[in-house]
Amino acid sequence: MIVFNRLAASLPTLLIVSLLVFWFVDFIPGDPARILAGPMATQEEVDVIRDAMGLNEPAVTRYVRFIEGIVNPDVAVSLRTGRPVATEIAERLPNTLIIAIGGLVVGLLAGTITGVICALRQGTWIDTVITVLTLAGISMPIFWLGLLCIWLFAVYLGWLPPAGAATPAHFVLPILTVASRPAAMFSRLVTASLLEVMGRDYLDTARSKGLSESSVMVRHALRNSLVAAISVAGVQFGAMLGGSVITETVFGIPGIGRLLVDAVSRADYPIIQYSILLFSFFFVLINLVTDLLTLWLDPRTRKSEGAN
Repeated sequence: MIVFNRLAASLPTLLIVSLLVFWFVDFIPGDPARILAGPMATQEEVDVIRDAMGLNEPAVTRYVRFIEGIVNPDVAVSLRTGRPVATEIAERLPNTLIIAIGGLVVGLLAGTITGVICALRQGTWIDTVITVLTLAGISMPIFWLGLLCIWLFAVYLGWLPPAGAATPAHFVLPILTVASRPAAMFSRLVTASLLEVMGRDYLDTARSKGLSESSVMVRHALRNSLVAAISVAGVQFGAMLGGSVITETVFGIPGIGRLLVDAVSRADYPIIQYSILLFSFFFVLINLVTDLLTLWLDPRTRKSEGAN
């Protein structure tokens, strides 16, 4: 029932996003067909493009066809290549998901480990070093960090390839780059949450049973601290998808982000529309997953949901 309620609450969001994505073509200043045809095109060529884009049809008809294109690849076709949008996206989607999911998992693991270390070694030089690194991870732009990683690990040390997606080694630098910010944020969140619960009664009870401080932290306090980190994970995943435009451009990876950049430069509106809609779908999906994980980690939330 909880999953059904969450799914039902997500549908209006997807509907609003689909409307905004559909209408954005009409919001573009000037004639989209003329922009796509170029300044040297004749009026006849512009009219052909308008017919191909369906701009002469009523808005309701165009929206229905836009929604139909989600399930029917023959309806949604790239204006530049003539290939179905689903094919264009499917060829590049795995690369984007590998980077986004890999970066989120690495960031969550690294942030949790460093957060526990900072809580256990509060005020020591280890805590200071990790704090400085986390502040740098939050503050440094992704494109700048990516260029630094390429210079250090690909050019100077020669350990990893600088660009492309031919082998698993090509994904190491992009994943580490996008994981830097969530790792820093998760580290700060976990540290603050652990320090907040340090004096709680249930932890004193665990200590009275003879458990070491590290065991108390990991087995009892960490689970409650992960609730806040998991809640932020959904927002960070959305930021990674949005940041894929920069990451894939810097590392030369043929993903959805780079496809979107190329589509904008070429005025390929179907690619732009369905790519943004796909990003929105994954953003809603990952937030649903994080909500369910939060319910699983926090029994109080489950009781609250059950009461409602």
